[in-house]
Amino acid sequence: MTLQLSRLISMLSFAIVLCGIIPLFPWLSAFPRTLLALGLAVAVWQEYRSIRPLNNWVVNSAVVPVFVYYATQFSRTNPVTPVVSILSVMLAVRLIGPKSVRHYLQIQALSLFCLAASSLFDLSPLFLVYLSLLLMLGAVSLVLLTFHAHAPELQLTRNLLRNIVVAGLLMPLASLPMLAIFFPVLPRTQLPLWNFMGASTTANSGFSDKVEPGGSATVAETFVTAFRAEMPRINQQQLYWRGTVFNSMEGNRWLRDSHVPVERSNQTGDLTVQTIYPEPGNSRSLFGLDTPMSINHPRSKQYPDRVYEKIFLSSKRQSYQVESAMGGLLPVKGSIDRDFYLNLPNQLPSRIIALGRSFQKRGQTNSLTVQNISVFFQTGNFNYSMTGLPTGDRALENFLFETRSGNCEFYAASFAILARSAGIPARVVGGYLGGEYNELGKYYLITENMAHVWVEAFIDGAWVRIDPSSFAMNASSLWGEKKKRDPLLKLRMAMDSFNHAWNRSVITYDFERQVEGARAAARSLQGLKTDRILPAIAPYIMLFTGIGMVGVIFKKRRTFFPTREKRLLRQFYRKIQQDCGISGEADKQGIFEISDAAGNNFARDFAMIYGNAVYHDRKITDEEAKQLRLLLKGGFKNKL
Repeated sequence: MTLQLSRLISMLSFAIVLCGIIPLFPWLSAFPRTLLALGLAVAVWQEYRSIRPLNNWVVNSAVVPVFVYYATQFSRTNPVTPVVSILSVMLAVRLIGPKSVRHYLQIQALSLFCLAASSLFDLSPLFLVYLSLLLMLGAVSLVLLTFHAHAPELQLTRNLLRNIVVAGLLMPLASLPMLAIFFPVLPRTQLPLWNFMGASTTANSGFSDKVEPGGSATVAETFVTAFRAEMPRINQQQLYWRGTVFNSMEGNRWLRDSHVPVERSNQTGDLTVQTIYPEPGNSRSLFGLDTPMSINHPRSKQYPDRVYEKIFLSSKRQSYQVESAMGGLLPVKGSIDRDFYLNLPNQLPSRIIALGRSFQKRGQTNSLTVQNISVFFQTGNFNYSMTGLPTGDRALENFLFETRSGNCEFYAASFAILARSAGIPARVVGGYLGGEYNELGKYYLITENMAHVWVEAFIDGAWVRIDPSSFAMNASSLWGEKKKRDPLLKLRMAMDSFNHAWNRSVITYDFERQVEGARAAARSLQGLKTDRILPAIAPYIMLFTGIGMVGVIFKKRRTFFPTREKRLLRQFYRKIQQDCGISGEADKQGIFEISDAAGNNFARDFAMIYGNAVYHDRKITDEEAKQLRLLLKGGFKNKL
């Protein structure tokens, strides 16, 4: 079986192009995307129908106006899209042009540039897969192009092709140890280029900076990752991730007034520690389990109501550690600004205000008043829904008195209004509810569809967490029971665990982590004691020595364990020297030359049988080996 060299190079080039453009394709605009698909299709058609490609001057002329157009689109605010589009167009027109060795190299280089450009939009673990495939295919293609430069019409046999593929694959495989060494030590910038350039593609968050019931009749869920939290597994109903506090109203909207009244927390007891890995986004909020008592973030600001915010927005992936007090209770030392947390806008419907005041009885405690409001929701046949929501200025009034169906914004906003109307200081808290625990990575995965709001009411000297959404008749849907029955959950969690490890080890590896790693290595070396080093590393030395010996034996296996062909050839040379006095060396004199010098027909027969097998790239059969041993046994003393 033979394969035409030029056809094989074309197939490899098309595969390399696919590795380069598939990750970039979703990010291209319509024109370069269409042109790239057409260019590849035409190139395949030209190859398999033996159609003559377009001339160079036609191809080059077609690129010029496109280059000029995209050059005018380049700006500081839009530096990536024009460059990526030009690369795609150049690759498309190169595919339909002539195909010499130089042109194949250009196609492969442009494919590599396209793959590199895709990392400016998304640098997922799949990028490493495509890069590995492209480099391996490219290495094999380079070896084939070397043959093509000297013999374009060469027909490749199966054995020759196998040897070429092995030689090509050895090049990228040999570079892996160097990659493992250079990745940690090469200089890094303070802000990785990947995160900086990819910032503009961040998806909008399900978490919002305001609570506005009635803004839309339907709330669409998005399953984009919000953050991951490394911590031990806890009760699912404790997973309230606190982000911000909405403490004032403006019309129907709950907003955050940054001028938060001073209050001092009086929290005691054990704290739960989490390490949060947020996805890049446009929110300043720092999240932690309710209630975060401290957040270890280098550039953050803490407010009196235990809200933490980043001082500067950054697209950089940066983890932080949180210590939280569990239980949904935040004791306050001293008093709070009651007027601030009782304030309501004048334009609220009178029916809502009257309803809230009806829960307040003379001489009744605040705790009992809040309980009365809770009973109203529990016994009022309220339903939790994401569709068919009330809209407009009377949305809250319709929710409380007519439809009694809404999402968490309706429940939290109306409960807080009723509490304030009844004289109970209250505020709305925004964050996330729930999370999928990844047993492999030991972390919670929180997605944007888990965005949630609840209420904190001030009762008996403490802010108490109340989730009005849990009073709905179908409240069990809040706890993710459907997700737990998902048959693909384990596979999805395994893939996310790999993605999380990729982000931690590659994407977020910057100058700070490099310095931190160097310091940790220095501390480890300083802590080593000489009398303990050798016993500690002795097993590893023995292991690597053993591996090295196995490697040497494997490399020299032809010397230590010669093939049957090698053994027969050595026996032939020794027998010729013994019987005929002719000294020969296998690497200097051929077997036919030695047999002619011996002047013996048996020697010539041996050379003929041996040469017909070995010199025709096949192994000696058992029957041929038997004949050769008989010739060696008879000897070559007589001149026949």
